[in-house]
Amino acid sequence: MSNIINKIHIIIISGALLFMFTCTSSPSRGRPDAGSDASSDSVDLIDADADAGNPEDCRQRLFEDVMIPVGDGAQLAAFVVRPANPACRVPVVLVQTPYGKQNFRAEFFDNPVAEHPLFQSRDYGFVVLDWRGFFGSSNAPAVSLTRGYGEDGYDVVGWIALQPWSDGSVGTWGVSALCRVQYQTAVLRPAALKAAVPIFCQMNYTYLETYPGGVIRREYMQFLGAYFGAGVWEAHPTRDTWWTWAERYYNPSDVAAPMMVVAGWFDLYNTGGIDTYHELVAGSDPAVRDGHRLLAGPWHHYASGGESTGTRTLTEQEMLWFDGTREIERWSLRFFDAHLRGLSGAGWDDRVVFRAANEADWETSLEWPPADVTEHAWSLSTDGSLRESGATAGVRTLPVNPFDPSPTVGGQTLLSTYDHGPARQDEVVAREDAAVFVTGPVSTPLRLTGLARVELTASVTTIDGDVAVRLTDVDPEGNHTLITDGIARLSLPSPYDTRTLLTPLAPVEVRVDLTNHVAWTVQPGHRLGLIVTGSNYARFDVNPHNGAAFFTGAGVAADLTLQLGPEAVLRVQIR
Repeated sequence: MSNIINKIHIIIISGALLFMFTCTSSPSRGRPDAGSDASSDSVDLIDADADAGNPEDCRQRLFEDVMIPVGDGAQLAAFVVRPANPACRVPVVLVQTPYGKQNFRAEFFDNPVAEHPLFQSRDYGFVVLDWRGFFGSSNAPAVSLTRGYGEDGYDVVGWIALQPWSDGSVGTWGVSALCRVQYQTAVLRPAALKAAVPIFCQMNYTYLETYPGGVIRREYMQFLGAYFGAGVWEAHPTRDTWWTWAERYYNPSDVAAPMMVVAGWFDLYNTGGIDTYHELVAGSDPAVRDGHRLLAGPWHHYASGGESTGTRTLTEQEMLWFDGTREIERWSLRFFDAHLRGLSGAGWDDRVVFRAANEADWETSLEWPPADVTEHAWSLSTDGSLRESGATAGVRTLPVNPFDPSPTVGGQTLLSTYDHGPARQDEVVAREDAAVFVTGPVSTPLRLTGLARVELTASVTTIDGDVAVRLTDVDPEGNHTLITDGIARLSLPSPYDTRTLLTPLAPVEVRVDLTNHVAWTVQPGHRLGLIVTGSNYARFDVNPHNGAAFFTGAGVAADLTLQLGPEAVLRVQIR
C-alpha cells in the first residue's frame, strides 16, 4: 500500500489545484505560536447582522498579512481580518485556498460592487491561507506522506484559537478545492473546529465520480492533466481494489464538527456531495449527527463566485444558474451563527433546504429525496414519444463515429471551453446520430425531484459501445434545454469491476444512471425530453469500439440499435 500512496503524491500533488489526496500517518498536534505580521490596514465591514452582539467599536477591522507556523516548521502565508479593537473577541472563519489569497481578497473583501453577506459580516474574523506550495506559501516544503493539507489545516485552526482576537471558535468555508481541504482538516478533529461549510465537492474520490457508467470523464481529465497529469486515474479504468481503498480513505466517523454540505443540481460533484452528506448523517461522531445540514440549489460549479472560470466570463445563460443573490453565503452565515455564536433560532430544524430550478421558493425536508417522492415511468416509443402507456415496439439504429462524436453542450463541465449548466441542445438534436423522445405538454407543473435512469436493450455492430442519454426540458417551440445526462459502457456494467467485450449484434440489457440528483420543475406547456446517442464528447470519452478502455486516436465506426417499446423506460423521481 505504501507504494500506491507514494505514487499518488508523486503524480497528483505536483502542481495540484483541485483534487488532492493527503496521506497521513498520525496528525500533527502542535499548537504553533502567533505568526509575524507583515502588513496591515483597516476597513469598515458591512453590518450584515442587526443583532451583532459586539460593541460598536468592534466594527472596524484590520487586514493583516501574516506567516503562520505549522508543525513541520514551515511558514504558510495568510491574511487575517480581525477587530482593530484589541478588546474584541470574535469567532473566526478559515478559508484554505490554492488559488491565491489575494485573488480571494479581491473578490470577497475588496470588490466594491459585489455583495458578500458572510465576508462582509462584522461578527466574524477571517483567515485566508495559501496552501503550501502555492502563491505566498510556495516556499514551504511539498506535501509528504506525513504532512498534508489536512495537517496544515489542523495546525492553523489551533493557531487561530490562540490568537487574542479569537474567541476560540473556528469554522471553515470554501468551494471545490477549498471544499475538499475542509474534510481533510475535519477528520483530524481539531478541538476549536466548531462547524464547516464544504461547497461543491465530496469527501472521498470515487470510481463513479471519475468513471460514471464506466466511462471516464474526458474533459475533466483534460483539466486535471493540464495541471498535474491524470495517470493515476487512467491507470484504473475498472473499479479495482485501488478504488476500494480510495473510496474509504477518509472516514466519516472521524468528523466531529457539524457540516452544512452545499450541492448544486448542475455541479460536477452533485451526487458525491449528497452521498457525503448521507454518510455524515449516518456515520459521523454521534454528538454532531443531528447538526449536519444539506443546502442544494440550481447552481453549476462556478455559481458561488471567486473561482476561476478560465479565460472567459460566464455567458448570460450560465448566469441564470449563478448564485447572484448569494444564498450560499446567507445560509452559511446562518449556520455559523448557530454553531460558532450559539444564537438561538439561527439554525433550522429540517435537515435539508433546497430550491428547484424554475421555482422561486426554498423548501425544507427532513431527508433527501423528500419522503413524498415517487418514481414515474415513461416508455420510449418508435414514434419519438415518451408514453406512460401504449408505446409501440420496434428498433432505432444510430450511427456512432468516434471521429465525429455527439458534442457536449453544457452540463456538469469544468473546462472553460465548454458551457456550464443547462444549455440549449440544438446542435445535438440536429444530428443524425441522435434519437429524440418527448412527452406531451404537461398541464400542471412536473416536479422532478431526485434521481433518474434509463433502462433498455441495445446492440452494436462492434465488440463495445456506449449509450449516452440527456434529460431535457422542451419549451413550446420545441427547444431542448439540458437538465442532466448519463452514459453506460456496454462492456462494463455495474459493479464496473470486470470488462466483458460484446458479441457484435448481440442484445444486452443497459441501465444508464443519470449522473446528478435534480430538482427541476417542468412548467405547464413544456414537455420532458430525452436524447439518446452513442457518445457525448468531451464530457465523456469516446468509445473506440475496438475493446480499448480509452480513445487514443484509433477506432472504428459502429451502429447502435435501440430496442424501443414498453420495456425501454425512462424512470424519474417526481413529487
